[in-house]
This record gives sequence, C-alpha cells and structure tokens, in this order.
Amino acid sequence: MNIPNYQAYFQQRWPQLTNPHVRSLAWLLDSPCLLNANCERWTNQLTELPHINQTVAVWLVGLDKNPESLIHYLAVHPQTRLGHYAENLLAFYFLWRGELLANRVQVRSATTNTTIGEFDFLLTTPGGLEHWEFACKFYLLVAPEAMLSDYVGPNLMDNLNDKSQKIMNGQLALSQHPDAKKYLSEPVSAAKALLKGWLFYSSVETEPLNEVEPTHCRGLWCRLSDLEKMKADFFSVLSRLQWLAPAKVRQAESINFSELHTHLAQLFLVDSRPVLIAQLVPEAEFFVEVERIFVVPDEWNL
Repeated sequence: MNIPNYQAYFQQRWPQLTNPHVRSLAWLLDSPCLLNANCERWTNQLTELPHINQTVAVWLVGLDKNPESLIHYLAVHPQTRLGHYAENLLAFYFLWRGELLANRVQVRSATTNTTIGEFDFLLTTPGGLEHWEFACKFYLLVAPEAMLSDYVGPNLMDNLNDKSQKIMNGQLALSQHPDAKKYLSEPVSAAKALLKGWLFYSSVETEPLNEVEPTHCRGLWCRLSDLEKMKADFFSVLSRLQWLAPAKVRQAESINFSELHTHLAQLFLVDSRPVLIAQLVPEAEFFVEVERIFVVPDEWNL
C-alpha cells in the first residue's frame, strides 16, 4: 500500500512559511479530514473546507510575512487547549472570508439555566446559515484491523468512535432544540461536522478502516523500550500547540537521539502521558519534520 507522507507534501506546498501560527493555520486549511466522506456511515454529515485557491495562498504567504493581525487575534482569545487553539485559527480564517456569524455559542436551558450544548461555528453562506461542529483530534490505533473505537486518545480517555458518535448523533442536532432558537438569526440550513487531526500507527504498513479518510495525516507510535527502532540524528519534542502542522525549527531547538531518550526516560518516571516527537532533517537554515512519533511509557494501555 502506498501511504502518502503528508510532511513531504506540506513542505513542498508551503516551503516559505516559517511562523508557527501561520503554518498551523495552513495545515488546518490544507490537510485531509479524518473521516471518509464516502463511507455510508457518515452520509451527509461531514463537511470540508474549500480547496486553497490562489487568493488564499497569497493571503497565507502575506500573513506569514506580517503575522501581527493573527498574533493579536490569538492574544485576544488566549487558549492553552489545542482544540480551542485550532478553533481560534479557523475563526480567524472565517472572519477573513466574511462568513463568521458567531463561534463557541453556549446554548442554555430556559428552565434550568444549565448548558445544553454549544455551537462551534455559525457561518453565513450562500445557502443560508450553517452550523459547523469542529474537532481536531489525535488518536493511536492500538488494535490493527479492528474497530473505530481502537483509535484511542493519548490520555486513554476517549476514542474516535465515541467522539464521532457524540458529534453526529448529538451535537449536530443542537439547532433543533427549542432553547436554541433564540440564539439563531434564522433557521439553520445545514449542520455538518469538520474533523481534522492525525492518526498514529505501530507499523507503517497498517491500513486504516473504511470509515477513515484514506489520505489522512498519519504518524507512528511506539513504547519507550522500542524507541531505538526510530533512531535518527535529529528530533524535536513538540509542545501541545505544536501538534498541528509538521514541525519546522531552528537547529538550536533540535536534540539528538541520546538526549531525546534520556529526556523521555526521566520524564516518564514522573509523568505517564505520551509525548509527541518529530524526527527532523536539515533543510536550508531550518530543520523540518519527516516523521512524527508518539512515544508512550512501556506500561501504557496494558
């Protein structure tokens, strides 16, 4: 099976982008979705962003040269959670397109004053008001050729099946709730889900399930004791807000394999959370990602 390397595509597509926020935004706009829109299970429930045309490409390159407006927007909407960070990047894009009516709108019960749900995005489109639910997720496949629920989160608290079920069977119906009407300027013409992210496999040969988009962004995962198999010259440990786009760093931000292994071994003594790392190669004055790997403690998910 010929599995595309998204890192190589991204670097070829966007070699001039250096600002990490702009690169993350470009990844959100240009990356494949996680779920397969041709799978009958998701019929008419998925959406995707428009293909990047010349106008958007020029805008991104210009934004990379002068990122102040994006940096200011993110500062006004500060987030440490990756999902909200990605949501803010998308909101900035929808604002630029003139489509964003509102985002992260909490719907509260008129009788109990409790939160019923939240509209991620309310967008004005030529077809009317659309409700988009957005998620950016990272899952590790722990049982090849099994079920969608075997794509599990690094913290083992959720999985791709439960997340997709929650969105499709619950969140997309929010506009039909009687208490949601007062939050809408007009009836919703469509409710769709947009799922982005990366899926990680213990082997490069593993084929995804039919429910998963065949060209999705993919990486590897291994236990610390197996890290030697991933040995290379240069690595970077990715902080959570660096998980979106393929890494592009200066040499000073890279470490060698010995330093990486020592760091992870010491870290896992006090913190059992998996760590996302990028394998790097030098390119001009930067080091760029060629593979990403979730390293987990040896006892993870046992």
